[in-house]
Amino acid sequence: MAPGDHRNRTHPPPPHPRRRPHGQGQLVALGAALDLLPVTAPSALKAELEQAAAVFERATRSRIAADLDSTRVLRRSVQAIWKDPARHEDSAGLAMLLDVALTAVAYAMHWHRSRQHAQQEAAAEQALIHLQVAYAQVAGPVLTDLARRSPSLQTKRRFAHHLQQAATEHAERILADPAWDALAAVLAEAEAAGHNPTAILDRALSQRTLDDAHSPARALTWRIRRLGERHAPGPRAQAANAHYIEGHPAAPRPPQPQARRR
Repeated sequence: MAPGDHRNRTHPPPPHPRRRPHGQGQLVALGAALDLLPVTAPSALKAELEQAAAVFERATRSRIAADLDSTRVLRRSVQAIWKDPARHEDSAGLAMLLDVALTAVAYAMHWHRSRQHAQQEAAAEQALIHLQVAYAQVAGPVLTDLARRSPSLQTKRRFAHHLQQAATEHAERILADPAWDALAAVLAEAEAAGHNPTAILDRALSQRTLDDAHSPARALTWRIRRLGERHAPGPRAQAANAHYIEGHPAAPRPPQPQARRR
């Protein structure tokens, strides 16, 4: 992850006076979640992750409530990190968790900045730098391996067609992104698992804006990887997807079953 990936996010809106003070608890929970990251991480990453957790502890010291949008992001991020710490042993799983952690720490940093909490902002920024170093070590090889498994040119054109329709303002950047091959690979894997690639791409695009993403293809790769790991739709849902595609000729058409066999 390039250093600007998570530090250029837009500032969250100011808190509404009637919103409940959930933010401080979420910051503390995020700090506790960061403490988990080094536990089962590879030894080469432990030092960076331990330093990230140590310096972020200073960013949890605030008595002011976070705004609702930031609190929701932090809550989702904390839940994702706590959900399955055993996944840290898998490089792809650890890369996804670090991506979630980077997003959460970036939101915490911007929240402190918007309230002129200089010391807490500096602590969160230092944690972000350590996490970025660890992320780069893990994510690079994972993305390279995914790119090697990129699908056929015909399949990539099909995915690109829907991308150009669903994310007009970002499609050019995504298709020119070095991580496009990795994104196409996870879309193909999701399709092979029974997901509708059009629907899963739409869901990934709707999760968060890509306006502030340094690498939009990389951001979508992790989102789709997480969505694709969920339970695949049953036969009835797949039949409904096929029926929809038949009735919409402009929609990307999945390959015939034999085309997915290796």
